[in-house]
Amino acid sequence: MERYFLGNNSGYGFFNLYENELKSTNKTVLLKGGSGTGKSSLLKKIAKKAKAMGLDYELWFCSGDPQSLDGIYLKDKKAAVVDATAPHASGVDIPVIKDVIFDLAQSLDESKLKGMRQDIEKYMKCKKQHFMRVYQHLKSALCHLYNQFEIEKQGVDEDKIRAYASSVARDLKPVTDKNRSLFARAICPAGESEYFDHLRGKKVVLVKGCAYAKKVFFDEISRLRKGLTLFLSPLDPKTCEGIACGDVAYVENAGHFANDSIVDLGVFGERFNKDDSIEEANNAIMQTAFAVERLNKAREAHMKVENIFVPAMDFSNNEKMLDKINEFIFE
Repeated sequence: MERYFLGNNSGYGFFNLYENELKSTNKTVLLKGGSGTGKSSLLKKIAKKAKAMGLDYELWFCSGDPQSLDGIYLKDKKAAVVDATAPHASGVDIPVIKDVIFDLAQSLDESKLKGMRQDIEKYMKCKKQHFMRVYQHLKSALCHLYNQFEIEKQGVDEDKIRAYASSVARDLKPVTDKNRSLFARAICPAGESEYFDHLRGKKVVLVKGCAYAKKVFFDEISRLRKGLTLFLSPLDPKTCEGIACGDVAYVENAGHFANDSIVDLGVFGERFNKDDSIEEANNAIMQTAFAVERLNKAREAHMKVENIFVPAMDFSNNEKMLDKINEFIFE
């Protein structure tokens, strides 16, 4: 079992990896339904069944609430069940045969929601406004990150870093010809959340150096070699901050895993103004912290909507849908 994020709050707004992931599945269940309709609870029950069956699977968590699931991918079955509501909405490729939609909102008792429309619209508008400010702060943080790149670029020997990255790429032994992109880290209401499951059982190489040097290193490897798993930066999803291939992983942060070796890109030169670089990095951190504050407020508004919908749900009907979903993906 591995944990990832397929959607992230980034400097470009909400960044979605779901479409690319679901193209390769044999079966996909798309869950519809608003806040409080039980999508995450249903996904957790599917995960429990997969674990009991001894299947290998991935859990895809929600960047808006890391305690909630946005999806599960059953590797052995090449089947996925995902929350397909905005902002991570996904379309249907091959109806019925490959993709099936289940609308959990069908379990709502309309009579229990009478007179609540005004409150629901108020909280949803409040949530939307908070997210608008979230992405304003993250866009500012991204600008500071790119200022940092420009400062560091002046004193980094890119040619030597690319030459070294080329030698690393030659030694990698991929088993497929396609790269896969994931988030192991997300910007969440509680700050940054990160999982390190992808390092289990691998030789871990810790990559050190300034931010721009690491960007050049990972970009060059991903350009030269296919068949990699790329771990993207949540703030800047166009920047890779780690790669895994076979039994080896090159990462900026090993978390609780001990690294087997270290690559220090600083040996290739860091002759830039480090005070200016640190200032830009700190500004990016500050703007991200402001975004996190707003994410918390958005989460509070979201919970108020959930508190309205949960009492109106007939969760026994969700259990009937769960039986049909299990029959579809586990057969």
